Amino acid sequence: MGFVLCLNTSTIQPAPLLEKIRIAARCGYQAVELWITDIQQFEEQGGRVEEVRALLDQLGLKRPSAIHLKNWSTAAGGSSTADWDQVRRRLEVAAAIGAQHIVAGPPHDPLDFNRLAEDYHRLLEMSLQYGVPASLEYLGFTQGLFRLEQAWEVLQKVNHPQATLVVDTWHNFRGESDPATLAQIPPERISIVHWNDAPSGIPRQKQTDNDRVMPGDGILPLAQVAQTLRQIGYQGAVSLELFHPGYWKQDPEQVARLGLEKMKATLGLQHSG
Repeated sequence: MGFVLCLNTSTIQPAPLLEKIRIAARCGYQAVELWITDIQQFEEQGGRVEEVRALLDQLGLKRPSAIHLKNWSTAAGGSSTADWDQVRRRLEVAAAIGAQHIVAGPPHDPLDFNRLAEDYHRLLEMSLQYGVPASLEYLGFTQGLFRLEQAWEVLQKVNHPQATLVVDTWHNFRGESDPATLAQIPPERISIVHWNDAPSGIPRQKQTDNDRVMPGDGILPLAQVAQTLRQIGYQGAVSLELFHPGYWKQDPEQVARLGLEKMKATLGLQHSG
């Protein structure tokens, strides 16, 4: 077994929801990572979540993760507050499409990690009631949880058998995560790996989500990350997650197909089918 190759649909954001799913299947992805807001918008326009689930089932696409939960934790000083009704609504959608996990994004402001651990434990227990365990995400451009080692510290504080985190190559770069941390994390504690690259020519601290580029087109040591993932025995989903407006202006299927080729090359899978 090897990595499960996944398309995060932010990469081809302008395409309609069902077409994103069809594109992922036509290009040869094994899995797809959908955004809850896209599904909710689809419902508002008259679609049904059952249609989304049926198409995913028909095309045989795995759903290792859905994106995302927010407003589930309070930042230090109370600058952000939880909205558990919104959390429940998003969990219902994730459960309806058969997602295996849902990404839990932290507040952007400074955090008390002990409080964050308590909030994440509560969120995790709630998400398990829906059969979609929440997975902790760190965000390299924030003032709170911005490094992989911080997220791993929180997971250890939580000490829950279903607690996992999301690994992201660009966020590792943006937040200056210690490259050695990944090798310390058991593979069952990683729900998904977001795969992307950082461009040259833009200072690290000035890069934004929209600057991410195709794997292999930037400066990140992706081959080294892939090697570490193999060393720890990770065999889960690796998801192409880009937000580049330049890609959104191109043909979405061509972008998705190119992205899969570049994922395979940077993961050392270029000779696979």
